[in-house]
Formats: sequence, structure tokens, C-alpha cells
Amino acid sequence: MATAAAPAPKTSEVQHAPWVDVVAGGSGGSIAKSLLSPFQRIVVLQQLGEHRQYNSMGKLIRHIYEKDGLRGFWKGNWTSMILRVPYSGIQFLLYTQTKFFFQNHFVGAAADPSRPPSANAEMVEKFVMKCGAGGISATVAGALVYPGEVVRLRLMSGDPQYRKIMATVRSVYKETHSLKNFYSGLGASLMQRVPDILVSFATYETVKYAIMDHPGVDFYFFQPLFAAYHRYRGAGAEVAQGERRVKNIVATMAGGSLAALASIAVAFPLDVAKRRLGMSGMLKSQKRYSGVRDVLRTIYAEEGVRGWYAGAKVEALRCVPQVVLMWFLIEGIQDYLTKHV
Repeated sequence: MATAAAPAPKTSEVQHAPWVDVVAGGSGGSIAKSLLSPFQRIVVLQQLGEHRQYNSMGKLIRHIYEKDGLRGFWKGNWTSMILRVPYSGIQFLLYTQTKFFFQNHFVGAAADPSRPPSANAEMVEKFVMKCGAGGISATVAGALVYPGEVVRLRLMSGDPQYRKIMATVRSVYKETHSLKNFYSGLGASLMQRVPDILVSFATYETVKYAIMDHPGVDFYFFQPLFAAYHRYRGAGAEVAQGERRVKNIVATMAGGSLAALASIAVAFPLDVAKRRLGMSGMLKSQKRYSGVRDVLRTIYAEEGVRGWYAGAKVEALRCVPQVVLMWFLIEGIQDYLTKHV
């Protein structure tokens, strides 16, 4: 007598239309980043080392306000939004399409039809596939928008010569009378951006769908949590929908928070190097660096490991809520467009 095949592990992952991913990724990423832009402004100034005399976040905040008013906290944000919308849309589209392609061909039964289904094995395989998809999407999208990133960074530096977008573009071009400076630090940018996106996206989705779908998490956490609620409300479709919403909120917040912290731990020193290399020699107090290794060695020699994480505390205050908000927005927009458009 033939035995029934074990059921494939369930998943909450849903593949949406490509245009939905573009709109959701572009909108969610740009809105979340814009709302938390004041923290980004503080982080950039701390990373560049131009305001070391303000040895606390409070003093730096007062300095920014006294110099530029409230607008100073959003300095460079307009340029950032111009870049963030296409970057986030392209990057998220490439990520989702690549991720599902990998998962449909190299995970579980697709990779080995004779292998019995295993939730744990598939979770590990999907994490690897998500890392690959994150790396590819970050590389392509990052290279496309990098010239705008150079302009944005100079607008945010506080130097008087970099106040308007077109004037900054002309200034960057005149330095070498070529496009070379628009790609200065591209390697450092990709070295930071790729592991950042790779770790963040893979961690978020792995944690979220483990919470949503893994039978162990459901048995040991959610079932006891909902037991009292069942005694009070009973059961039914409405109660089941409420449980699903609670699961989604918990999973999104946990996944987003862990993803943000993981990406900071891995990629933040490279972000510091990228920004200092991008401003190399442009400000009076800024040194000229020969590359990423030179930046990291110099920072370590002069400031120690703390220099690699200059601004990391403020970055965590910005990054955790931004990543959580971004995923709530992206997934909410995806659901709305899929159901109503």
C-alpha cells in the first residue's frame, strides 16, 4: 500500500504582479525614509567627522537648528526622495522577481523531487536564495542611481558651495571635467549597500515567515497566546482573521527590528567608509583617501573601532522604525493594489 506524500511546508509568501512591486517598493521605501530623514541628517554629519566638537546628539541637534532651522533636518531630503523612489522600486522589483525565480527552481522539491518536505530545510534554503536575490538587486539598482547619491551627499554636507542641486552637479563635473567624480566611491557604496540589503531583506523575510508559518512557533507561542481569546470570543472566521492580523503585526515588527539591527552590525562600517570616501578632499578638514581599506585603516588608527560605528546609535534609532514602517507600507500597498486595482 503506497504511503501518502507528506504535505509541503505552507508559506505566507505571495508573488504579486511586477508593477505592484515597483509601486509598493518605491512608495514604501521613500515615504519611510523621508519621515525618518532628520535622524539620517545627524548620522551623516557624525560619519563625516565634521562636527566632532558637538560631542552629544543634543548639541548637534541644537547646532543644526540654529544654523538652518527646522529645514536643516530635512536638508538633502528632496534629492533623496528623487533617488529613493526609482531606486526602491527597481530594487524591490528585482529582489522579488529574482527571489521567486530562485525559490521556484532551487528550493525543496524543485531542487530535489525525491527529498521529503522539511520546513527547517526549506527555511535555510530560502534564506540563501533571498541573500542572492538581495545582492543582485542591490548591485544593479545601486549602480543605476549612484551619481545622484554623490550629489545628495554633498548637499547634506553643510558646505556653503553645495546648496542647490544643479550648482552641485556642475561643481562635481568641473572637478575633473568628466563623469568620473559622479562614480567616485561606487565600489565602496556597493560594498556597503549589497551586504546591507542582502542581510536586511533576507533576515526580515526569514524571521517573518518563520513566525507566520513555522509549526513550532505557532504551537509554543501563538496557540497559548490565543487560547484565552478563544475562551472569551469563541471561534469562527472573524476570530481567525483577527489572529492572522495579530500574527502579521508581530512578525513584521520582529522581522523588521532584527533586520535593521543585523544590517547595522554588518554594513555600518562600510557606510562610514563610503561617505568619507565620497567627500574625500572636498571639505577643508577632510583627508584624501585612496580607497575603502585606506579609509577603514585611517579611522581605526585615529578613532578605534568606535570610529567605524560613528553615528550607529542614532542610526539604530532611525533604522529600526524605518525598516518596520517600510515593510508595513510595502505590504499594505501590495495588498491594496492587488485587491482594488
